Amino acid sequence: MNAITLRNLSDEASRALEARAEQNGTTVEAEAELILQEILGKKADAEDDEPEVGLGTALRRLCEKFPELADIDFSRDQAPAGSVSFE
Repeated sequence: MNAITLRNLSDEASRALEARAEQNGTTVEAEAELILQEILGKKADAEDDEPEVGLGTALRRLCEKFPELADIDFSRDQAPAGSVSFE
């Protein structure tokens, strides 16, 4: 895990971070990490045309975009996976 040091953080920002951490029941470090992840995640999403979606949603959108794919069965195999044999 990487570590960062914030120098010259204003008293106002420091108090706000401490208050947010206390309100959420976390540490100041955990709260700062969460804020960075939220901000960096929003920036990454803003660069993409579409937000990240699951496989099922992606397949549904693909079928809507290309109606000729409607005949393909995309259902999941519900059978449990078998054990591996090395013989």
